[in-house]
Amino acid sequence: MKARAVAQLTIALSFSALISTPTFAQTASSKATAAINTGVGCTASGSADGATLPVSCHDIFSGASVAVTPDNFVPVMTSTMKVSNSQSIIVSPSLVTGLYTNTMTKTHTGGTSTATATGGVYLRVVLRDPNTGAVVQVADPVAACSDAILGCVQDSSNHYGVVLDSRLQTLTQTLSNCVVTVAGTAGGSCDFDSTLQLVLNTTSAHTFNFIFPNVGVGTYTVSVECGVNTDATSSLGGTAIAGAAYGLGSMTAESVRLVHGFTF
Repeated sequence: MKARAVAQLTIALSFSALISTPTFAQTASSKATAAINTGVGCTASGSADGATLPVSCHDIFSGASVAVTPDNFVPVMTSTMKVSNSQSIIVSPSLVTGLYTNTMTKTHTGGTSTATATGGVYLRVVLRDPNTGAVVQVADPVAACSDAILGCVQDSSNHYGVVLDSRLQTLTQTLSNCVVTVAGTAGGSCDFDSTLQLVLNTTSAHTFNFIFPNVGVGTYTVSVECGVNTDATSSLGGTAIAGAAYGLGSMTAESVRLVHGFTF
């Protein structure tokens, strides 16, 4: 059957929450389907010598919103597929992501100032029951993730995603005490301040393949889900700001028959 499902999403995320509004066709496909994402979602964190900065971000389009999944992922692209006996599903999502980190230190003589900003964007694909929304199966290789595997990220609810973007930026500055000696006189001291700032802003596109081997007969919602996280800390005059975002994306999903006896 020719793919007919089309998905659109508008996402709004604020300093403390990720929010989105997906729209997709309900017609099931027995062979292949596709969806797109045109919303922009993000999260941000800020710190100025331990205090929270008024940093926020939101959907630059409509601001429409829905709740995040209970395990802290946002469905960015969804579509429905009907699977027959002994079939598997291969899903190939692509997504544009961005990271922003801004660290600044301001140090006095004899002091040390530190600022750290972190951000990340990670992705997973799951099959959900179209009636209840419950997760039926998590796609490989995320289903095989552990803390020991590079590229696997675990969220606060002990669920994994694959890393699309990740950054840890730390700026540290130390100024030693200053002593000035003038010929014929006793030594004296001097004081001065120094300020350093480092800003990085990157945007990139990523594609990652996900596999659901040997899916049982039935109709499923294929859900491409994204998570973003940020953190910012500073000390002794430092300032840190971190932002992570995702935007334009597409996904294709196809039901296939893998070779007999296939297993990972």
